[in-house]
Amino acid sequence: MKKFGDYKRFFAFGCSMTQYAWPTWADIIALEIPESYNYGQSGAGNLFISNAIVEANKTHKFDKDDLVVVMWSSISREDRYKKTKWITPGNIYTQSDLDSKFVYEWADSRFYLLRDLGLIELTTSYLESLPCDMKMLAMSPLIELQISGMFSRPETEWHTGILELYKDTIDKIEEPIVNNVYNGRWPTTPIRGWGGKGQTADYHPTPLGHAKYVMNMFPDFEFTAKMKKFAKGMDKRVHQCETLDDTRNFWKESHQTRL
Repeated sequence: MKKFGDYKRFFAFGCSMTQYAWPTWADIIALEIPESYNYGQSGAGNLFISNAIVEANKTHKFDKDDLVVVMWSSISREDRYKKTKWITPGNIYTQSDLDSKFVYEWADSRFYLLRDLGLIELTTSYLESLPCDMKMLAMSPLIELQISGMFSRPETEWHTGILELYKDTIDKIEEPIVNNVYNGRWPTTPIRGWGGKGQTADYHPTPLGHAKYVMNMFPDFEFTAKMKKFAKGMDKRVHQCETLDDTRNFWKESHQTRL
């Protein structure tokens, strides 16, 4: 059986499913690899992720001793870069950084799918040309949309032809965590948002959910006692939190410096 520790460096890419207020699949894998870099960012879309991968390789020069794992995000996101900072507001239909007029006039499901599958195809080919080992994961099915409220418009066969054209690209992506671990329905953890405001429940996988996903996605790798103990302990602490602020008592997100 392979060991994660056989690698010298580990690079993780994604959105809040990769880098969050508590440990994710990326942090669990990182326990066993000497050097790790988590390039995840909450709210990130696939443009941010693709760009981060290229930037990370240009910076660190991926080699044969590296493991690169990408968890692609949902497609209905608009990443922006302004004043030397990446702005990643998340789901275009529920965010507040871009005004509703822009969303109503320009948000288009077919465009998002075409854009992101093109990015995923180019990024996959790019990584396959490098000496590192790589694996493609997913947050949710690529055609899953989060349209609601005033932006909800009937769109018949909006993905016609696209899925067929990019079938080989899609086939390289493992089963999404929401399907593999949660049977297509996101989990709910009774935690209020930052400052005790906003949400009354959190829909991100907790550490034990992430641990199960790692075991399922890497069946040929040893899931060590250290990883099990870490996931179980962190899961318990997460469920003791009343708000996301409480997670800072036991977990600190580490963000990679970017251009």
